[in-house]
Amino acid sequence: MKKSFKFICIYCTISLVLLSTILPLIFNTNAAFSAQHSPLKDKTILIDPGHGGIDGGTSSGNILEKNINLEASLILKTELLRRGSKVIMTRDKDVSLENLCKDNDYRHRRDLKARVNIINNNNIDAYISIHVNAVNNAPYVKGPMVFYSNTNINSKTLASYVQDSLNAIAGTNRNPNVADYFLLTNAKKTGILVELGFITNNDDKNLLVNKDYLKKLSEGIAVGLEKYFESK
Repeated sequence: MKKSFKFICIYCTISLVLLSTILPLIFNTNAAFSAQHSPLKDKTILIDPGHGGIDGGTSSGNILEKNINLEASLILKTELLRRGSKVIMTRDKDVSLENLCKDNDYRHRRDLKARVNIINNNNIDAYISIHVNAVNNAPYVKGPMVFYSNTNINSKTLASYVQDSLNAIAGTNRNPNVADYFLLTNAKKTGILVELGFITNNDDKNLLVNKDYLKKLSEGIAVGLEKYFESK
């Protein structure tokens, strides 16, 4: 019995060593396979986390939009890289961008112009601007919203795929919206602005500070991007 038990222990030890060696190889192979076959492979996507630095964006108590935007954007960056994309960020830390624009204009407009310049001066396939919504007189409104400008013929298509994907995650039934936002109308590349949810809605607010939910939203945006490039 003792010999048999010793043999079983040795067998279990060997099995654990083999599993610890093989499983990472399997997962890495699957990740590589996924990236190789993704429509996002070798596509350059620019991510623009809205606000930052002195500009906190909208807020609720000590929860600031700028922080949600940045965290969600960094999660999205990881998701896109996993699918084989190249990623450019307008910011990857808590800063505003007005110092990058030397125009004689007010601070907020210079920040927006700097973001537009980064979009227009880089060779990208699409851009995603990440924000959080707020509507103080209607706290019942919730869920992600996607905005686009008619100045780019492909942006509506991209917006539709991303909105559909986010609807499936949030349980909403929205269509994308045309918006006359400075960034959307002045950027010359295909792109959209995504409002992840409403900080003025308690359900959304609790979700927007949850990393797992932000990861679901980032996966939804990535799926929408994949469907867009697949359609082309």
